[in-house]
Amino acid sequence: MLKESEKARADFNVDTALADGVAVVRMFLADRLGLFLQGEEAMDRIDDAVRKLIEVRGPVGTADVLTVLASQVASLLAASAGPDGDPEALFDTVIRAQIDMVRRMNAIEKERADG
Repeated sequence: MLKESEKARADFNVDTALADGVAVVRMFLADRLGLFLQGEEAMDRIDDAVRKLIEVRGPVGTADVLTVLASQVASLLAASAGPDGDPEALFDTVIRAQIDMVRRMNAIEKERADG
């Protein structure tokens, strides 16, 4: 993750906080297929990478990364919603869809475990 952050810093000529945010978003985008195909394994890889990044950056860096990620998500939502759309409504829809998907996946896993 640190290498990706340094690459983002060089690619975009930005500060460390923004580079960290870009690296995390890039990791999510690169692993998006993995998130759908491998579920928890892909999320665990991302979680581990982000934890390592936060350990290196410390508490101040953590706040910076979260702020940058939140601003990037807000920007993407605004762009996706379009000029007449509602980014908050789109965000609610995306979150609800993700929660529904997780609940369905959990129910399927429970069904498989029960036999």
